[in-house]
Amino acid sequence: MSQKVNAGDACAFHPRSTDQSSFEKKFSTGELPVEPNRYHYVWAKFCPWATPAAIMIDYTGLNKVISKFATYPLRHPGIDDNWFFGKNDDDEDPILHTTRLSENYQKTDSTFSGRPTVPALIDLKTGGVVNSSSQTIMNELGKYWKQYFSKDVADVYPTDRQDEIDAMSAQIITDITSVPGKITEATSQSEYDKLAKQYFDRLEALDQRLADQRFLMGDTITLPDFWLVVSLIRFDLVFYYKDKLNKKRLDEFPNLWRYARECYQIPAFKHDTDFKAIKQHFFQISDDPVTSFDRIIPIGPDESRWEN
Repeated sequence: MSQKVNAGDACAFHPRSTDQSSFEKKFSTGELPVEPNRYHYVWAKFCPWATPAAIMIDYTGLNKVISKFATYPLRHPGIDDNWFFGKNDDDEDPILHTTRLSENYQKTDSTFSGRPTVPALIDLKTGGVVNSSSQTIMNELGKYWKQYFSKDVADVYPTDRQDEIDAMSAQIITDITSVPGKITEATSQSEYDKLAKQYFDRLEALDQRLADQRFLMGDTITLPDFWLVVSLIRFDLVFYYKDKLNKKRLDEFPNLWRYARECYQIPAFKHDTDFKAIKQHFFQISDDPVTSFDRIIPIGPDESRWEN
C-alpha cells in the first residue's frame, strides 16, 4: 500500500500544545538570554524549513557557540508522528541524550501530545524546546547574536536593511517555500493552477532580479539567500517531479541556476546539503519496506551538475 505523506509534513506544520507560546520564546523579549553554548539547534537535512537556519548558523560562525544535530531523515516503521535521532530507536542526540524529539517538547510542556516538528531550538539548561519557528530563530540570531558572528563574513541581517530583508524573505516563504506543502493537497485543477502560477511567477521574478546582481540583496549573502537556495535545491531534486511543479526546470532559469550553484560551493551551504537525505525523505518516506513504485528513490537528476 502506498504511503501518502504531505511533502511538508515533516516541518511545515508547527506542533500544537495547550500553550503554544511555550515554543515561541525570543531573545528580543528577554525570555531567552543571549548566552554562548547554551542552545542547541535540532534540524533535518531534508527539511526546507529547518535547513536555512542550519546553514546560517554555520555560515556566520555561530556554530562555535550554538551546537546543532540533525534527525534521522526517515520515519521509523509504524511511527509517523515523531522524529528519531538515528536509525535505531535507542540512538541518541549526543548532546541532548534523548532518542526522539518529542522528549524535548515534553521537557518544555509535560502535556505536549502533538507532532514534534523541526526546527527546534533547545535550551540546554532544561533540555526543552524554546522556539520552533525557523524564520523567528533566524531573525533573532541575526539581530541579537551579531557579536558572535565570524569577523570574515558580511552581516547577514544588517540593521539598516532589515525591513527590505524581511520583505524578501516573506515573498520567498509565501510563494516558494510554502507551495510544495500546499500543492500536494490540491483537490481541483484551479487550485493546482493557482499555486503553480504563484510558484513560477516568483521564480521568474527572482531570475530577473539576479540578472545583474550576485545575491538577492546585492553583493553579499543575507537571510533570504538561505531560504531561496534551500528551496531551489529541493525543487531541482524533488518538487519538479513529485509535486508536478514542472513548467520549467531549475536549469532553465539561467540566473537562478548560476546563483544556486555558486551558493552551493560556499562551505556552509555544501556542508548542510545532503542530496541523499532529501530524496530519501520525500520519496521513500519511512524505513517501512518499499512495496510501491511511488516510494522508490529515482536515479536522477544528475547531482554532479551542482559541482560544475
